[in-house]
Amino acid sequence: MKLPRSLLFAALAAVVILPMAAQAATPLSGVPTQIRRGFFTETDLGAFFTMGGSAGVSNAQVYLSLGVGYDVYATDDHFVAVMLAFSQGASSGNCFGSATDQGCRDPVTNEQLSDNWTAQTVEGSVLYGYQVVPRLMLTGRVLGGVAAIEPMAFSDTTNPVPLLGGGIGLEYATQFDHFSLGLDAAAKYFLGPNIVGIAIVPRVKYTF
Repeated sequence: MKLPRSLLFAALAAVVILPMAAQAATPLSGVPTQIRRGFFTETDLGAFFTMGGSAGVSNAQVYLSLGVGYDVYATDDHFVAVMLAFSQGASSGNCFGSATDQGCRDPVTNEQLSDNWTAQTVEGSVLYGYQVVPRLMLTGRVLGGVAAIEPMAFSDTTNPVPLLGGGIGLEYATQFDHFSLGLDAAAKYFLGPNIVGIAIVPRVKYTF
């Protein structure tokens, strides 16, 4: 799996920034910024790759997700939120048909299949968070939705393709009012072609 240099820099920055943010001092005013809960928007930008196929693991490609959500429960060290998101991720250099000298072929019809494709998804998710240290939460989520895959890269499959998944991550409520930073890893199982896509993403959350 080849990881673009820009994604390596983004991942490295997240690994460095999150621990530093978790140790951030109390603001000069002497009063910590209140952690906001309620309606929020979220932007995720990271890497996406698929598992299985002729390559085993595809080349990593850019992943983007935009979402809106609401914290339906928040007390002490726990919170629960619901979210709706639109995302796009791509698989590159991985054949999910029969890899031949003539390229990726449908094993039933022998038609050409693409080994490079993009999945655009609409997903609903439920998130749970537990505060492990002040302002830093360990999160988990379950998700479900549908995907539009273009060009179609699977035998006997049509759009929309249902998907299920889940993930874990970290979320830090920064001392900048309204803003939280996070780092998530999520797996998406595309039903029908029965393949798994993995998204690893730093994220920025703004709570109103």
